[in-house]
Amino acid sequence: MLVLLLTACGADDGGSASGGTAGTSTAPPAELPEAEDISGLPGAIPGEPFPDFALARDGVVWISGVQPGIVGYDGATGEQRAAVETSDVMLAMDAGFGALWAVEASDGQYPDTVLRIDPATGQVTARIPAPEPGVLPESSLAVTDDAVWALTGQFEDPEDRSLAAVDPTAGTVRDVFPAPPGAAAVRGGFGSLWISVADGSVVRVDPADGSTQATIDTGRGSRFLTVTDDAVWVLNNLDGTVSRIDPDTDDVVATVTVSAGSVQGGDIAAGDGSVWARTTEELATEVDAQTNEVLRVLGPPAGSGSVAVAGGMVWLTAHDVRTTYRVPLS
Repeated sequence: MLVLLLTACGADDGGSASGGTAGTSTAPPAELPEAEDISGLPGAIPGEPFPDFALARDGVVWISGVQPGIVGYDGATGEQRAAVETSDVMLAMDAGFGALWAVEASDGQYPDTVLRIDPATGQVTARIPAPEPGVLPESSLAVTDDAVWALTGQFEDPEDRSLAAVDPTAGTVRDVFPAPPGAAAVRGGFGSLWISVADGSVVRVDPADGSTQATIDTGRGSRFLTVTDDAVWVLNNLDGTVSRIDPDTDDVVATVTVSAGSVQGGDIAAGDGSVWARTTEELATEVDAQTNEVLRVLGPPAGSGSVAVAGGMVWLTAHDVRTTYRVPLS
């Protein structure tokens, strides 16, 4: 995952995809399909110092870790559309209220400033100090109907985590609520906040007061999440699986094996009827959002990275080889 700026995890895109009706839980398959070798495909984009978290919105793919900080690319052509000057971005971004939201480490050490970015111009329109001790690296931002949310805390103290709500218009921290111990990442959807917990669960939280609405057992090392029209999906890093949660019942309705081993860093994103997991033993795995079946596996492995879907392409950052791959959707 990051070594505080070394590994890419990634951002799920947090957006909607055309998901369908979930099936019942089934045992994970014994083997994954053979990986397609995408290393020779045209359209790969080099990036320095290293492409990291990715987020797709409105046909643009935003990638952090690329000079001068965050770069926006046309989702279909790969052409650069905007560049945002930031310090190191160490967690997954989100979008909402007409803005791109990210967190930078203003001192180069620890994420401490929430950025509101105009996606049309690439200009930072607000820099909002986060509550002490700063925003948790390798976590994510979340957007709900009236706020942008961040998990605060330090790696060294998993028992002390908080949820900070940023007023998107005023550009101030509005509320701070306790977060579940071991909270790892957060996304918004279905009127709630969904917080992954590394012990293997997802906690559904009411954004009005921070109260727990449900606790759902998922898989070991749960971290990044994505939200489709009818489900919340979480990547379980240690198990190499994805859990699908039905928000109507708060139950896991499918568990899908997406990797032959554990995931170091990784990411999950949804788009065009599929859910994509960025893995380590492979490069990425595609899951059908209707049937929960694995459709494709991409390779070869390229270390840690992120994933986004836009412009008829799946975008895969490969932190260790300083490259973003663009693979046509099948």
